[in-house]
Amino acid sequence: MKKIVLLALVSIGVIASVNAQTSPLKDYIGKYTFAVESPVAEIDLTAQDSVLVGSSSLGTFQLEKRGMDTFYLAAYDANVIFRRAADKSIESVSIFAMGMELIGKKMTATFAIKEDDFYSKIWADKVK
Repeated sequence: MKKIVLLALVSIGVIASVNAQTSPLKDYIGKYTFAVESPVAEIDLTAQDSVLVGSSSLGTFQLEKRGMDTFYLAAYDANVIFRRAADKSIESVSIFAMGMELIGKKMTATFAIKEDDFYSKIWADKVK
């Protein structure tokens, strides 16, 4: 019985630890679109191994966390600052590189469903 309780506590600790490591980056994940005349049209940000990773038409890059909503993009010697709305959600990103400020607006998803949920719902509807 003691072993089961100990195993349960360790499992809960591991799950809480994993969630604590990834949760700060969740706010930044998403697609950001930039002005038409910008060198880059859009950037997709994801979290990989508790690191914020971006991809664009110029390639893939990592963002190094420097402070609250502040990152550093070493590939372009650029400071990256995320701006929050009144409800504390991320609304835009500013990239300061080569004497320019590129401002990208975060795109909000109008509808989202997990892929597994999508397929299970489709199959459930077909079986009926």
